[in-house]
Amino acid sequence: MLMQLLVNYLNLFNWVMMISAKASIFVILLLGVKFALRSKLGVRFHYLLWVVLLIGLLLPWTPTSSVSVYNFLEFPKLQQSAATFFKSPYQPYFEMQKTQTHLDKTLGVINTDSKAMPTAATQISSNSLPIIIQLIYLDWFFGVLFVSILTIISNKQFAAKIGNDLITDDRILSNFNSLKLKLKIKAEIPLITTRHVKSPSLFGLFHPRILLPLGFEQTFNLEQINYILFHELVHFKRKDLWINWLAQILVTIHWFNPLLWYAFFRMKEDQEIACDAIVISRFAPEQSNDYAHTLIKLAETYSSVPALTCMASSGGSKSQIKKRLILISKPKKTSVSWLLLSVVVIGLIAFSTFTSPKVSAEPLYNQNTNNNEQIEEPSKAITLSSGIIIEDITGPTYKGKVMLIKDPKRVNLAMTKNIGISGERVSDLVKDTGAIAGINAGGFSDPDGKGNGAFPEGLVMHEGKVVYNNVGDKNVNAAGFDEQGKLVIGSMTEKQLQENNMREAVTFSPNLIVKGKVVIDGDGGWGIAPRTGIGQRADGTVILVVIDGRQATWSLGASLRDLAEVFADYHALTAVNLDGGSSSEMFFQGKVQNRLGNVFGERYLPTAFVVN
Repeated sequence: MLMQLLVNYLNLFNWVMMISAKASIFVILLLGVKFALRSKLGVRFHYLLWVVLLIGLLLPWTPTSSVSVYNFLEFPKLQQSAATFFKSPYQPYFEMQKTQTHLDKTLGVINTDSKAMPTAATQISSNSLPIIIQLIYLDWFFGVLFVSILTIISNKQFAAKIGNDLITDDRILSNFNSLKLKLKIKAEIPLITTRHVKSPSLFGLFHPRILLPLGFEQTFNLEQINYILFHELVHFKRKDLWINWLAQILVTIHWFNPLLWYAFFRMKEDQEIACDAIVISRFAPEQSNDYAHTLIKLAETYSSVPALTCMASSGGSKSQIKKRLILISKPKKTSVSWLLLSVVVIGLIAFSTFTSPKVSAEPLYNQNTNNNEQIEEPSKAITLSSGIIIEDITGPTYKGKVMLIKDPKRVNLAMTKNIGISGERVSDLVKDTGAIAGINAGGFSDPDGKGNGAFPEGLVMHEGKVVYNNVGDKNVNAAGFDEQGKLVIGSMTEKQLQENNMREAVTFSPNLIVKGKVVIDGDGGWGIAPRTGIGQRADGTVILVVIDGRQATWSLGASLRDLAEVFADYHALTAVNLDGGSSSEMFFQGKVQNRLGNVFGERYLPTAFVVN
C-alpha cells in the first residue's frame, strides 16, 4: 500500500510539471493579449479572462490537437491520457510490474520455487530513479505541505483575533441593509470593527464578515461608507473569495512556478478593478468622482491589507489605487465585435496551449495491406544495408524505436552462457552469437530486487530444444518462432512447444494482438513504463519495438494499450509483450539504439531475441 501511494505521488508530480509548463505558456500569451487589447476590452472582461487559466490548471487530462503549439516544438511531450490517469490506479511512473514472472498471475500458475516473483516493494527498490530525481519530488511535496500549513495557520490565527465587535450605528446598518437588497443578497453578513485590519475587507469563506478598522465611522462620511460597503458586497455577490481560495490551492500546488504567482497577483488586481466598475455602474454617473475620492482617501488613511486567502479588500497599495483611479476616470465598454474577437483569440490560445500534440505511432515505413506489396519507403525511414529498418516512434507519453526484419528466420534466441550464475547484457548476447542486433526477451526471477538475470522464468526453448523449465508441466504464455519462422504466442506446456515445432521461445505476457485484433482491455492495467514487444506481419516481417520510459525530460513510457497500438499501426497479425522496465533495450551494430531507463546502463538478462 505504501509503495502504491509512492507511485501515485510520483505520477501526480509528473502531471503537475506538465500542466504547470503549459499554464506558463498560456499566461505569457494571455498577458500579451491583455496588453494588446487593453484599450478595447472592458475591465470586467479582463478579470473573466483569468477563469480560463483556472480551468486549464484543473484539467486532469487534455486531448491531442493538430493546432497544439507543441506540434511545432521539439521539447519532450509530457502529456498523458485520461485513460492512463484514471483507469488504472495510476501507477505509471514506475512500472509496478505485477511481476517479472507475470505469467503466474495471468495463467493461474503457482510457483513455489525459491526464485519466485519479487514484491512490488522490491521491484520499486531495484528500479528506482536516481536519488537527485527523488529529492526533487520530495522537495515539491514538502513545498506544497509548507505553503498549505502556512496558509491555513495564517488564516486561522487572523480569524481568532479579529473579535466580534459589531457596528451599532443605525444609519450605517440601515444603509447596509438597503445595499444588500439592491444586490439581492439575503445572507447574514455582520459588520465588525477591529484593530487588526487597516482597510475595509470582506473576510470568511463560510461565515463572511465585513471588517472595518477602528474609527472607520468617524473617518468617512455616510456616502463614502456606502461606496465601500457596496464594494465589499459585490465581492460577496461574485463569489470572489471562493475564486481566491481556488487560486490559492492551485498556486500552492505550483509553488515553484513564479509566473503563476505573478498571474494570480494580476488576477486579484483585475478582481478589484472589476468590482470598481460594478460599483460605478450601480450609481449615478456623477457619483463616479465621489467614488474615486473615496479610494484616494482609503489610500491616504489606511495601509495595505494582509495577504490572506479568505479576504477581499476595497483598499490596496497606493500604486494599485492609482491604477484603479485611472481606469475609473476612463471607463471602457467592450463592443460586441471586440468581445467576439477576444473570445476567439483566447479560445485558440487556450486550446493550442493546454492541448497535447497530435502524435501517433504511425510507421515511417508502411505496407499495402490489400496485396501485401511493399510501397515506396518514405525518405525518413532508415533502410540499412543489413536488411534491417529502424524507425523512431512517438506517442503522447513516449518515444521509442521500431526495428523491422523482413526475413523472420534471421531472428533467433540468445541465452546467457552462465545460466544459474549470472545473466548477460543484450550487447554481450548479440556479440556472443555473432548477431548484429537484438532486444531483451523473456522475464526472469529477481528475488529481493537483487537478481542478476541468471534464472529465466517459465520455459525457454532454443534451436528446437527446451533448455530451461521451472514450471514443470504447467501452462505458461510462450512467445517464439516455429521452424517456418512464424511467430507463435499462447498458453503452452513444454510438450506443446515441441508438438508445435517451436524453434525459439521464451515466457512472458500478455498477448497484445491475436489474428490482427488488439486484445488488451482498457490501458492494460500496468500503467506506463518502458516497454518491449515482438510482433509479426502477415508477410512474415518481424516487428521489434522498444519504448523508453521513466525519463521525465525524454519519455515517460507507454501503457500496454499504447504498445499494442504501435503494433496495430505497423499492421501486426500477432504481437506479445516482453519483459520491460529497466530491461527494455534495442542494440544494433555496436550501439544501444534507445535511451535506457536504467541509470546503471544495460541490465544483465537471461535471454534476448537477436538478429543474425
